Amino acid sequence: MAPVSPLTRVTLADVAASAGVSPSTASRALHGGAGVSDELAARVRAAAEGLGYRANRNARSLRRGHDEAIGVAVEDFTIPFFGRVVAVVEQAAHERGYGVVITCAGSGRSEEEAVEPLLSRSVAGLVVATGTAGAPEGYLADVARELPVVQVDAPGPSAVSDAVGIDNAAAGAQLTEHVLASGHERVLFVGSGRAASTVVLRAEGYAATMRAAGLTPRCAWLGYLPGQVPERAVRALREAGDVTAVVSGVARTTTGLVSAVRALGRRDLAVAAVDDLAGADAFDPPLTVLEQDVEDMGARAARLLFDRIGGYAGPPRHEQVALRLIQRGSGELPPPGATGAPVIPGRRRAPVA
Repeated sequence: MAPVSPLTRVTLADVAASAGVSPSTASRALHGGAGVSDELAARVRAAAEGLGYRANRNARSLRRGHDEAIGVAVEDFTIPFFGRVVAVVEQAAHERGYGVVITCAGSGRSEEEAVEPLLSRSVAGLVVATGTAGAPEGYLADVARELPVVQVDAPGPSAVSDAVGIDNAAAGAQLTEHVLASGHERVLFVGSGRAASTVVLRAEGYAATMRAAGLTPRCAWLGYLPGQVPERAVRALREAGDVTAVVSGVARTTTGLVSAVRALGRRDLAVAAVDDLAGADAFDPPLTVLEQDVEDMGARAARLLFDRIGGYAGPPRHEQVALRLIQRGSGELPPPGATGAPVIPGRRRAPVA
């Protein structure tokens, strides 16, 4: 196998692909990690030599876990949620004398691909906060055998690592109950996509609440790209023209939804959303949100991680942070021409066609 051009940086992923193993297995083979047979280690080293891969000479073994830096993998720096998590984790690391190495998944890049560059460094632990389909337990279990890992914005408890998040189904249910209490019967849920497991859980909470009230749930998935979401939101609102309220499951969707509501002139449409937006109190009407305590989430993740780095070896822990409903007006609008008593969540009615 001929080495690649010296102008091309050979990555751990290249070595893993050549050897037919995962990046974390390749890292263990090259750095002396546990659970790697002599035959497999030899195969990985041969692949590395053939490609001209050179690991950081100053890096220590992941197994030792004593580097003075931690790794943080996030989905997108343009989403304030992730930036807030990183800021809190970085501050906690700084107070303990640790640096932070950050990687970003970005559009079209898998969580495993985002974590891979961190595995080639001797980080002492990982915070994984990508908010995609939830960390694939297969690859993450492999990583968690070697160093401490905490999942942030996790859809639920993990079998392989500590995790911090919210009760996503309860969040969807709470927002839906809130708009139903104003008398709405035709309520649309909008989310990014089914790859976002946290948003899917919020949609399930919405749907369960609608059914409990004898109403018909309707969902629209608007995608992940900022340039596409407003147009898709306009289309979704036109196709569901009789809806009087919308529940948005995630901030990236809410931004496009608000633009669509303005474009369509739907000042009568009630809107309630998970996560706050910058300037949401200046919207017309101001936006009602169910806010996650993101700073608490980041602080909990840092504490769990440094507990592990410090030697805690107990079973995986799962912590949930609080939710706070901020009523500003948009989620409290009654349906047009509303008369009579509002829908009480849990009280069954005939389904609305």
